[in-house]
Amino acid sequence: MEMAITDSLRQLAYAQAAAFVRTLDRRDPVALQRDWGLSPGVADEIIEMLDSYFVANQALSLTPLAQAFVPGKGGRAAVDVYATDAGPLGLECMLLADGQPGEATLHLEMSGHDGALRLHYQYIGS
Repeated sequence: MEMAITDSLRQLAYAQAAAFVRTLDRRDPVALQRDWGLSPGVADEIIEMLDSYFVANQALSLTPLAQAFVPGKGGRAAVDVYATDAGPLGLECMLLADGQPGEATLHLEMSGHDGALRLHYQYIGS
C-alpha cells in the first residue's frame, strides 16, 4: 500500500536522513553497523564511496530543512521524497560538502507505519 506523503511524513523522513548523514560525516563503519544495522561489507563500501566523492575533512550534511523540499535549479528539490510502487518511501538526497552542493546523491528508502519510519540505505550515486 502506497504511503500518502504529508508534510509531517516528509519531516520525519528528513530527520532520519539527516541523522544518517551525520553518521556518514563521521566516516565510521562501526557506527554505520551499530546505529543503522548495516553489514560490515556495506559499511566499508559506503566509506569507500564517500572517499571517492569527498575530501576526508569535508563536513557532510543535507540542505537545511527550511530549503530541503523547495525546487531548485531544474525544478528538483535537494531532498526528494516520493512514494514507490512497492510501498516504502523513496528519498533522493543531495549531499552537501562544507555546505556546498556536490555531485553525490544519497538514495534511501523509508518503511514503516503509525508514524514510525525505518531507514534503509540503497546507494550513493551521481
